[in-house]
Amino acid sequence: MNPSGISDTVGSMVRSLRGLAVAASFGSVMLASPLAFADDAAAAQALFDRAVELMQEKKFDEACPKLEEVTRLIPDGNGAKLTLAECYESQGKTASAWTQYVFVQTAAARSGQTDRAQLATEKAAALKPKLARLTIKVPDAVKQLPSLSVTRGGVAVGAAQYGEAIPIDVGSHVVEVKAPGKKPWKQEVKVPADGAQLAVDVPELEDDPNATAEPEGNGTAPGTAPASKPTWLFPAGFIVGGVGVAALAAGGALGGLALSKSSEAEDECPRGFCSATGNELVAESGTFADVATGLFIGGGVLAAGGILMVILAPKGDDAQEPPTTGSIRWRFAPTALGAGIGGDF
Repeated sequence: MNPSGISDTVGSMVRSLRGLAVAASFGSVMLASPLAFADDAAAAQALFDRAVELMQEKKFDEACPKLEEVTRLIPDGNGAKLTLAECYESQGKTASAWTQYVFVQTAAARSGQTDRAQLATEKAAALKPKLARLTIKVPDAVKQLPSLSVTRGGVAVGAAQYGEAIPIDVGSHVVEVKAPGKKPWKQEVKVPADGAQLAVDVPELEDDPNATAEPEGNGTAPGTAPASKPTWLFPAGFIVGGVGVAALAAGGALGGLALSKSSEAEDECPRGFCSATGNELVAESGTFADVATGLFIGGGVLAAGGILMVILAPKGDDAQEPPTTGSIRWRFAPTALGAGIGGDF
């Protein structure tokens, strides 16, 4: 039989199996995605319908959280976001309503939903003069503190918002400032009505005497011995590296056998047609070549890992005292496949 024909047939079968595996994986993903989306859509629709009923009953405190969940399940649902903005507005959360209207104004215009974009634009414009605003003023000395945290109502306030009049809902809000090594500071702010303009001046934070100080010197606490590096890395590195070298040697030997078998097969396969002996030689050559390749790859990885372990092993003062019992003796010797390594402990 023509060996190239055998190779082509096997290659074709492998490619076909790979194709089936990829197709099956892709098909399962394509099947799962619509099902998951359908479940989210069904849940969102049920929540939306219930929220609308609650809004008609003037139960805005119950309706708004359901609409928030709808917008989480269907992030691109501009209709739900518009309804949520209306719920916030009816709930008296003017700043939250204005923010949602602005979002819908942009998203709907981008999606070609001109009616919704126009409605959101009009609603946002009407609410803007009514917005209450809060300015959080942070002094430069506090801004420079490492790992500074400023929150308003539990929501992080970025540095870009310092000193800016940010829209805020009517009600009570807590401004809190924290930094490592400093006493935390907080202040409750009560926004009395729409249109209020308030400001909070953050003071310089006081040092916290109870804060844990950074240890001096080499970074270890007093009375604590520095952590020692594992001493097993050095001998283990030699073992792993030695096994890798042996694998490379074996791979070289098998590679040579594969070339020899291939050369013999050429004599038994004139003009591409092989005798029975030729087919056996081709098969043996392929087997030796595959095993040699695996040994080269595995040996290279092990050799590199062994070298790395030796490099990372503690040296000099970093090493612990060697054990008083036991020893390691290395042996290198030729084997049937090339060279070998061993040790006595």
